[in-house]
Amino acid sequence: MEKHALFEIGTTNVRLTLANTVEGEHFYIYKVLSEPLYINQNIEKDNGLIKSQKIHEVTTILKMYKKICDAEEVTKFTAIAAHNLTEAKNYKSFTDECGASIGLEFKILTPEQETNAIYTSIINTLDIPKGIIVNVSSYTTRIIHYNRRMILDFAEIPYGSSSLLEKAENMPLIAVDLFKKELAKHAFLQNLDPETILVGASDVFVSFGRIARKMKKYPVEIDQGYATTADSFGKVFDFIKSLDVDRRTKLKGISTHSAATILSGMCIADAVFKHTGLKNLVIAGGGRNIGLLYNAAMPYTLERPVADILGYSLDIIAVNAGTDKEDNKRMYEIALLLFKQLKVLHKLPRVYAKVLRIASHLYSLGKVVNTEHFEKINYHAIMASPIMGASHKEIVLAAFAASFKKWEDFNFAEWVKYKDITTDEELEAVRKIAIILAMAECLNMRDGDIIKDISCDILGDSVILKLVTELDHRAPKIDVKAAEVEIFHAKKFSGEFVKAFKKNVELL
Repeated sequence: MEKHALFEIGTTNVRLTLANTVEGEHFYIYKVLSEPLYINQNIEKDNGLIKSQKIHEVTTILKMYKKICDAEEVTKFTAIAAHNLTEAKNYKSFTDECGASIGLEFKILTPEQETNAIYTSIINTLDIPKGIIVNVSSYTTRIIHYNRRMILDFAEIPYGSSSLLEKAENMPLIAVDLFKKELAKHAFLQNLDPETILVGASDVFVSFGRIARKMKKYPVEIDQGYATTADSFGKVFDFIKSLDVDRRTKLKGISTHSAATILSGMCIADAVFKHTGLKNLVIAGGGRNIGLLYNAAMPYTLERPVADILGYSLDIIAVNAGTDKEDNKRMYEIALLLFKQLKVLHKLPRVYAKVLRIASHLYSLGKVVNTEHFEKINYHAIMASPIMGASHKEIVLAAFAASFKKWEDFNFAEWVKYKDITTDEELEAVRKIAIILAMAECLNMRDGDIIKDISCDILGDSVILKLVTELDHRAPKIDVKAAEVEIFHAKKFSGEFVKAFKKNVELL
């Protein structure tokens, strides 16, 4: 495993992202530092130069970042600068001086490279088949249309949350009209498939999501994957329009810079909603830095996305937490065998297999903190994990399913917090999945490959689970003695099984 540092000089900030990487396999971000410096706002109007004072501020921050890298023993470096900086006449000498200050060469990204980095971030973190990615930065808005994980069209509009009002001489109505005229130049934004989701990928959308969740008293504090509607966006937009700048700066959960630019940024997003007629919105928590690290750590993502978003994220969570990735996989395989064999009893649709997958892969997270009553820790650990490719509801259900083994230990007080996004049927599903997980843990007791398969017979009020210990195409072997350890422990949950499934269980 190597440590990789990504230095970014943007138009409004300087950012350092540190990640643990295994080349060709994965990366895991463990630290992000960002300083607002507003470089574009300080270009001298009369000669178009970045001021020497601003250059000094940037190099000072970069040197501090480099010292952090040295202390962290970073071995790999990437240094990039935003394309919008080329508006300054001295951008080349600026990036050269920045690079010399830390012994790195800063590469100016092309507009196409910036677009691809944003797309790479989104397509590898959200499971949305058809989407319009809208990235509202300070000086540019990028719109990317994709379907089946392939880019179809993209547009780069030269107005962002900071520059829109500046270019319209601080006149909001003229500013919005300018942006609408730019949208009209791109034919692909007309007649979109109604199933297309608008994916909001920038601070403007993250800030909107935080405000929207507070207004709705939404119980899940996760930016990534927050799903809402154009109508909900409109309500928050009306609320923001009613606030002056001072009141916007007091909004909780958003930065001072976001408070200053959120109104113009939401004007842009509102114009896109109205122009396209799209009705649904999903928030993306990551940005350009995520995409660049995907490309650096896993070069194949330059050509194709990660095949299994959820599986990839579950694996890197395991690696970062220090749990056994292969044992987690085996836990899921056994749990899935039980899930399939007991389908006639639990009657849960296939979609719950995703909840089962998350809960079983992350079932050992709590043990990293304390092996005693680790299930209670599981709830908080799963809710705090950077799970990709899953909805908020799926994460919540998985967290609860992995949080108890006995129904008497279920935390109803916590469950009530989610009453607006969960149902009684889902509570019953969580109860059944929890028993399946508890039994799967027992059947994987020796962290080996003892159980090869499971078959199920339902006879009246009883369920007989037959554990296959050796696979033979002629006669699969059911050896009770070979699995006596697993059977002994699994039988401890016979009582809970009866309560959840309304039938007795016997293991052979």
